[in-house]
Amino acid sequence: MLQFFRNAAKGVTGKVIVAVIVVAFAFFGAESIVGIVNNSDPIEVNGEGISDVQVQRLVQERQQQLIQQLGENATPELLNSSFIRQSVVNALVNEEIQRQASVNLDLAVSEEEVNQNILTIGAFQSNGRFDEEAFRRYIAINGFTPTTFRTQLSSQIRLEQMQAGLVRSAFELERDVERSAALESQRREVTYRRYNAEDFLDQVDVTEQDIQTYYEANSDQFLNPEQVQVRYVVLNQSDLIPDMVVTESDIESEYNRYVAETEAETLREVSHILFAEGDDPMAAAEAAQARLDAGESFADLAEELSDDPGSSLDGGYLGELSEGLYVDEFFEAGQQLQTVGDVSDPVQTEFGVHLIRLETLEQADVEPLESVRDALEQAVRERKAREEFGLLETEMADIAFQSDRIDEVAETFNTAVQTSDWINRNSTSGIAASASFVTAAFSEPVVDNDLISDVVRLENGGLAVMQLEAYEPEQVQPLDAVRDRIVDIVTNEQATELAEQAATDDLEQVRSEGVVADERWASSTVIDRDNSELPSNLVQFSFELPRPAADGLTVERFTAGETVYLVAVLSVTEGEVSEDVRQSVGDYLAQRTGQADYQSFFNALRTSADVRISGALSQ
Repeated sequence: MLQFFRNAAKGVTGKVIVAVIVVAFAFFGAESIVGIVNNSDPIEVNGEGISDVQVQRLVQERQQQLIQQLGENATPELLNSSFIRQSVVNALVNEEIQRQASVNLDLAVSEEEVNQNILTIGAFQSNGRFDEEAFRRYIAINGFTPTTFRTQLSSQIRLEQMQAGLVRSAFELERDVERSAALESQRREVTYRRYNAEDFLDQVDVTEQDIQTYYEANSDQFLNPEQVQVRYVVLNQSDLIPDMVVTESDIESEYNRYVAETEAETLREVSHILFAEGDDPMAAAEAAQARLDAGESFADLAEELSDDPGSSLDGGYLGELSEGLYVDEFFEAGQQLQTVGDVSDPVQTEFGVHLIRLETLEQADVEPLESVRDALEQAVRERKAREEFGLLETEMADIAFQSDRIDEVAETFNTAVQTSDWINRNSTSGIAASASFVTAAFSEPVVDNDLISDVVRLENGGLAVMQLEAYEPEQVQPLDAVRDRIVDIVTNEQATELAEQAATDDLEQVRSEGVVADERWASSTVIDRDNSELPSNLVQFSFELPRPAADGLTVERFTAGETVYLVAVLSVTEGEVSEDVRQSVGDYLAQRTGQADYQSFFNALRTSADVRISGALSQ
């Protein structure tokens, strides 16, 4: 089997594909591969484009969020629904409208503020420190370059500035704060009576007609879902690893790569003095360098001279020198400093002229070849297996397309055909743990046309194709199969109705008499809005009831599940309003007003915006 893998990957089809990719990269760069898909922006906002890459990136983020939130309930239909795409389009349009507004307001974000934000993002941290590898891995996975990520982050910070400026400028009148604080501090004397549905079960008589009526009215509750069985073939990359040939030259190349990567992990922390203003920043930098040579403190000069307000008060300290966080000229000059305390010659960048000082230098340890030989050999095997496996995906697709039976695919790759359990659209176990497999199993070519599916990439990285074994459409279960469930449901419903009727009868009696004298009522208690001794829904309902008249009470009924309550408010007293409560209520009301103001501001922007959405995105 494994020998065939290698032969298939090196066949005519594989070589043609490699040749096409190599030519495209050589003459046009990586963008040529992506550009084939789409060369126009599907969304325009006031003439500014939003690319399909941005749409796809956010769609994938939303899908991952749904999977985390809903687990097995995140069905393929939900994950691929038009609603997600429409909500993504709406979100991107709204974000672009706000971004443009922040630009028009001339809000600015310094390079150092962007740097500091990147350094504190949790996803880029390792052992409490910025991890450049994690940073680069994240932006690569999400389709960014260091420059485009910094641009995106700068835009986000500017947007937050605009939102905060509008929201925090709101205020509330003192009388409104006082009135709301008084309501928040209010206390109420209440009592209640509970009616449990289970206490009325012996009065329930479920007839055959009740069962039939519920079954017919709620048949969608008793559906057997659509389900399929498929026969499938799986190829795994891990099967290739043991047979990969590793030469001494391969290990030497891998070791050189290891050395380069390890040396790149050297920690450098730097400070700088920025000269960005004045008639001649370079002359100013040279004058400062002369003062440094004369023995003056770098930190003192940074505080005195630097045009970077973000770092000058901290002696010019910037933190870790990481590629991608700083422009190339700055980064390369910092890399040249080899001794703590060394200061660079003046460095010209687009932001001005810098003097850079090396504050910290921690060299990474490079292990000798023999100590890491086994790990390097395994890395080479895995890389070669990955390269060949990439070609196998295309080869497998070709063979599956040309074959009528899944057995032919299995014979070609010298592997076995497996048969799945029954799979429905919500299945998440076994081979169906991969949502892509489930989607393919219910696809039209498989279910309707009895064809072999397209190649599916499994969650573990494996490849699979499948063909229909058996299919059962969605259908309502027979009444006899669900009779007991219906009896339980109808019994509880009727018992709850009896409890509600009993509570309603007693409600009328209490209202007519104007007193609560029955021992079945709970002892009255004085509660505030934060009371934790009574059920929370009962507390909330108590504060929704009107204030009782003098020497009277207010009583009302409410149902919570299979429990019915009568709640009576006997008296209301105004609590003492503390300064903390007054402050908290004032802050809440001001924030609510600020958010409403911002919403009005945004609504005006959205109404006047020229938004154009093309193709399938507009559907």
